[in-house]
Amino acid sequence: MAKIMIFIDGTWLYVNQYLLSRRHGEDFRLDYGKLPRVLAGLVETQLGNTHGDIVRTFLFGSNARNYDPRDDYLVQARRDFFDTLKEFYHYEVEVFPIDYKGRRLRKGDRHPDDEFFPQEKCVDIALATAMLYYAAIPNAYDIAVAVIGDRDFVPLLQHVRRLGKRVAIASVQGSCAAEYADPKDPLRLKDFDIIWIGDLLDQLELKAVRRQVDCQSPFHAGPTGFTTTEVLRKGQKYYCPACRESFRRQKEENLRYLPAEGKFEGAPSGVIQEGQISNIVQERGFGFIRNERGDYFFHFSEVAGDTDFDHLAVGDTVSFEVDIDPDPRNKERPAGKASGVRRGPAKEAADDHPPGPEASSAPAAE
Repeated sequence: MAKIMIFIDGTWLYVNQYLLSRRHGEDFRLDYGKLPRVLAGLVETQLGNTHGDIVRTFLFGSNARNYDPRDDYLVQARRDFFDTLKEFYHYEVEVFPIDYKGRRLRKGDRHPDDEFFPQEKCVDIALATAMLYYAAIPNAYDIAVAVIGDRDFVPLLQHVRRLGKRVAIASVQGSCAAEYADPKDPLRLKDFDIIWIGDLLDQLELKAVRRQVDCQSPFHAGPTGFTTTEVLRKGQKYYCPACRESFRRQKEENLRYLPAEGKFEGAPSGVIQEGQISNIVQERGFGFIRNERGDYFFHFSEVAGDTDFDHLAVGDTVSFEVDIDPDPRNKERPAGKASGVRRGPAKEAADDHPPGPEASSAPAAE
């Protein structure tokens, strides 16, 4: 039995889904739950129907930090995507922050004269490090399936093969380095015919499952029953579109906009801190946390599933993830932003909720 590990350049794959949609329709969504099994099946076929055991699936991606609060829903959607991969499909997910220096995520939402370009760091090197690390461990895997397109991985694949491992490449036509697609393979990068994801779309399309749910916002008006195709994680509450829009407007009213000059940098998203509740406005569904760094705004929809917003009180110690640091220089809106708020000190919270980032899936990218 061949042991298979799958290594996915998550940012590259997400950015290139539009190429897949061109072939299969604008509403095409990739089923990340099926992806590892389908790729492994094709490798097994090329091995003469030898059975393969998928021992790990890794995805490497990024998400925004220090961003304009108006784009918070995009960042949260990306976090939900990564959490879904871990909870439902047991992916190993590594996420790295992109500092937007207070700007909007989409280029079209920024000032036309703003030449800022977001720099993604560490994603490629993290994928390369993981693949080489496990290649060097005896019996960790026999075959590496690399879901990639950038030419930067050429040295990685050569060295993995020199360590005695077999390599398969899965890519997207139109965004694949020529070296990977060359059937002659003069650089000796792979041991199998290249796998084109675009040829597998019938097998990889995410099928929407409709279900009945109730909106759990305490401020919801009208009937609470809705039909949705969203995948809800364990403990995740459902909020209807109207309530979400109300949440978004409320957050904008209570958060300051960061300066676009990029002189102020917030704490990396995913960093867990602790503080005390300094104010709770129960009737409007938000509150503030204070620690030595300043005040952090949070909305009741961003309270962790094991903590009840209605039971939080001034003076309670809580832990939380930093989305945006406080800016005391901004006299109108000096508060930062917190998410994942839960009762108890940071050390206890870290035991069952390790620091980490952030499906849907709007990326923190251009």
